[in-house]
Amino acid sequence: MNQDASTAARTTSARAFAIIRWIALAALVVATIGGAFAYWRYSALYPTTENAYVSTDIVRVAAEVSGPVIRVYVHTDAPVKAGDPLFDIDPTLYDAQLRNARAQFDAAASAAGTAADALKTAANKLDDKRTALQDASLAYRKANDAQSEDQPPSADLTNAKSAWQDALKAYRDAEDDFAKAQDKSLTVTTPTVQLRAASAQLHKATHDRVKTYVTAPGDGALSNVTLRPGATVQAGAPLFAIIEGDQWWVDSNFKETDLARIKIGQTAKVRLDMYPDVTFDGVVDSISSGSGASFSVLPPENATGNWVKVTQRFPVRIRITPQSSDRPLRVGASAAVTIDTAQDGQ
Repeated sequence: MNQDASTAARTTSARAFAIIRWIALAALVVATIGGAFAYWRYSALYPTTENAYVSTDIVRVAAEVSGPVIRVYVHTDAPVKAGDPLFDIDPTLYDAQLRNARAQFDAAASAAGTAADALKTAANKLDDKRTALQDASLAYRKANDAQSEDQPPSADLTNAKSAWQDALKAYRDAEDDFAKAQDKSLTVTTPTVQLRAASAQLHKATHDRVKTYVTAPGDGALSNVTLRPGATVQAGAPLFAIIEGDQWWVDSNFKETDLARIKIGQTAKVRLDMYPDVTFDGVVDSISSGSGASFSVLPPENATGNWVKVTQRFPVRIRITPQSSDRPLRVGASAAVTIDTAQDGQ
């Protein structure tokens, strides 16, 4: 009797254990399927990529005239303001061209008589402002030479820079006035035609002479300044860069399978490797109409018989705002971007 009861108990226990095991297995299967679905749904609603890099506006600095460099005032990572002196080019040849152009202009103005009065007045004002700018440049050069590299800018250097910028503005105003004077109507005669040609040559020669003073085109921080006195620069050839840093964004490369839900204006979260504990807010600013491979130096050619389909990536620009000045953003920093597409309610 006891043996039968013991056997029955063991059988009941085995059945209960089997039921529990099947229930646990079913729960595991359901949990796996649910987790996979939740992950798929989250990936669809919140597409993410780590193929992203921080960027901002970068201006490539180039001289407008060619010649040997005689003075460099800046160095890598130095902050600059628009109009700050960067470097000077030897003006010897440009001075000679300016003297020749002035002589031609004076001769043409003399031949034109009273018709040249307005142009002569404007040309004299232009030359005066150019001379004042040259004097301000010399004063700034002396103040810069007297400045110690390990000390903050002295009062003399600050005042000299301010005087330089004022002189540059005054010259540009005089240049505009001279251009307007050239555009005024004149009775067409041989002397007035020659006067117009001579004034145009004088304008160009003066402009080229002033452009031997190379200034910053905007505010920002200098990068990759390797220029040294004695180097010869060519007009239009980039020499170094100014990182402006007014607006920052992340160029993120999303898979083409993620683009269906991504739209301009959606919010995003940006995490940077350099600040792992900080999340920046962002907004989708633009979506490229072409894949990154389309604009490469050697775009892929799929006309061969061994073609393999590869998921393409499309650049999506995320505009971001720095949260605080103690966490400055830097060009080229690695980032991870997650876009919230759930706000569309789909």
